[in-house]
Amino acid sequence: MRKIIFIVLWITVCVSESMAQARVILPDSLQVTPRQAPHDHQHEMEEPFDTVNLVLPAATVWYLHPRSGDRLVAAMDTLKHNYQQTTIPDGYSVAGGYLGPIGSPFISKIFFEQDETSHFPFYDAYRPYNKSPEQHLFYNTRVPYANLTYQTAGSRPVKEQRLKALLTTNFGKRLNAGIEGDLISAKGLYRSQENKHNDWSLFGNYLSDKFESHLLASTSTVKQFENGGITDERFILDPESVGENFSTGDIPVKFTNTWNKMKTNHLFFSGKYNIGYNDRSADSLGSGKFVPVASLVITSHYTGQDRRFLSYDTAQVTIEGQAMQRIDQFYTNRYYNTAVDDSVTFSSFKNSVALSLREGFKPWVKFGLTGYIEHEVRNFSMIDSVGGNIGRSKHRENSLFIGGILNKQQGEHFRFNLQANLGMAGADLGEVNLEGEVETAFNLAGKRTELSGHAYLRNITPNYLQKHYHSKYFWWDKELEDVRRAFVGGRLHIPFTNTTVNAGVENLQNYIYFDQERTVAQHAPNVQVLTAGVDQNIRLGVFNWDNRVVYQTSSNQEVIPVPSLSVYSNMYLKALIVNELTFQFGVDAHYHTTYFSPGYEPALLQFYNQREKEIGNYPIATVYANMHLKQTRFFVMLYNAASAVLKPREYFSLPNYPVNPMMFKMGLSVDLHN
Repeated sequence: MRKIIFIVLWITVCVSESMAQARVILPDSLQVTPRQAPHDHQHEMEEPFDTVNLVLPAATVWYLHPRSGDRLVAAMDTLKHNYQQTTIPDGYSVAGGYLGPIGSPFISKIFFEQDETSHFPFYDAYRPYNKSPEQHLFYNTRVPYANLTYQTAGSRPVKEQRLKALLTTNFGKRLNAGIEGDLISAKGLYRSQENKHNDWSLFGNYLSDKFESHLLASTSTVKQFENGGITDERFILDPESVGENFSTGDIPVKFTNTWNKMKTNHLFFSGKYNIGYNDRSADSLGSGKFVPVASLVITSHYTGQDRRFLSYDTAQVTIEGQAMQRIDQFYTNRYYNTAVDDSVTFSSFKNSVALSLREGFKPWVKFGLTGYIEHEVRNFSMIDSVGGNIGRSKHRENSLFIGGILNKQQGEHFRFNLQANLGMAGADLGEVNLEGEVETAFNLAGKRTELSGHAYLRNITPNYLQKHYHSKYFWWDKELEDVRRAFVGGRLHIPFTNTTVNAGVENLQNYIYFDQERTVAQHAPNVQVLTAGVDQNIRLGVFNWDNRVVYQTSSNQEVIPVPSLSVYSNMYLKALIVNELTFQFGVDAHYHTTYFSPGYEPALLQFYNQREKEIGNYPIATVYANMHLKQTRFFVMLYNAASAVLKPREYFSLPNYPVNPMMFKMGLSVDLHN
């Protein structure tokens, strides 16, 4: 069925490409500000979006701020350089942990890249694949635009595939609509490791001088088969010692016939009404150019999520004289005796109203100001024990926030963004978030050098599923204190040496995490985390050597474990052939020093702090060729190539979870637009 849908989509793309369309001009009121990356603690403010002198590409692309309704400019997905790295889990961070195949749960081992725990934490492990409204791209196109991307690795029956498709077009100069799909099917080279993702979204926007609106409807399903990890590391570290021929599918694992299922639905709407005047001096022959002075923004966002953990690994075994189901032997507690069937549902309905004063509507107005009020209703449901039977408990809570944004995003030499919000009532009463960013630029050796700083102060109320969770193997109801976080950091980019330096330090109090017992714990004393990083790119003709080095230290490695040193190094040759084909050939590697990396618990779909096994001191390397010809990108890759020459083969990403052995991968991405 999925193949049929994509064939229909492909035919639609081809038909739309063959139809001539009049050129679409964006409305004069388009005000797009630089995107502030929400998860990067060394934020990089991009160049201002000049709506006067800009020569528009085939499509203009932006993210949408969920509260202010501001459009945050983003780059088109047309990356030529290192395209192959965007197709593997390792490419999401300098150092990351995952279960092996693409689409499996992932955690960054760089602490400042880890997000706050969400209200539905089971989906946090899939953040690289998440399609929330804050991460969704909106378009305004001159001509129909489409992108088709396909990647594959391995052979049947362990094939790994990902297929992505995007089609968007304008209907006149004001209305845009699009559809996007992202399908992942990874069988997994190890037993009981298959995962499937089906993500679909419909989106659109309407832009005029006085009214702007955005709409997104998306659905995502994930089915993750769980094996609990391998039980004998000799099959990876020293396969010769096993004394027999075997495939990765023969390596014993903890359990089978067990899986997590998740579903997420989003319905998001944002409407902005602009109040302003017509400037006749800009258009003396007509009614004048519309200049927005203030805006009224209304936003609604519904989220529905559910997660189910099931196991048919119920064969009876006897452990230390006690009869139990086979999967039960891996857990200390059992709160009911039937087969595992845990489920949690969550829904949220969030509405906000904002009033903003626009930056630059007069020469003396040097900044923009936005104030907002936001209300959210959340519903939770999970299993509970009622009269000896397993029933369900339900919980509803409300939250009310007020906040403001003060920013200056125009100008070349000084920009800033200050945000504050306060929980005024309900479950988040007393929550505080104060955050600021500032950027300046100056000339150094004739080059524009950028210096930026970022700081925040947060008082965070624990969410409901951190305080309460009920399942067969884990059951807790806890009183947790507010988490306090204070961070300050900065970034310096030196263009004439192609160097970027960043550093940051954070103090955390009442930090919440999963401990060695795989249950929620809170550490009251202060913990400090320091990070410093250097990006250094070297160019000598066709020879290139890109490096990113991150140093981290934690004052308490049992609470916040981090590797001391993480490195991504990429050495390659890059040349333009016959003025058409860009060819890149090289070898790269991700590496970090040994440390007690997080463990993964399938029954919670969470990463936890373990002190049994150190991971690291082994490069995950690839040999690749990356090509770009006009509107087509193509790569071939030999993944985990170091395992062919290095012994022992310690290619574990997480304890008991090795990455895939050496395998061939390839991918293709085609952009289509008139």
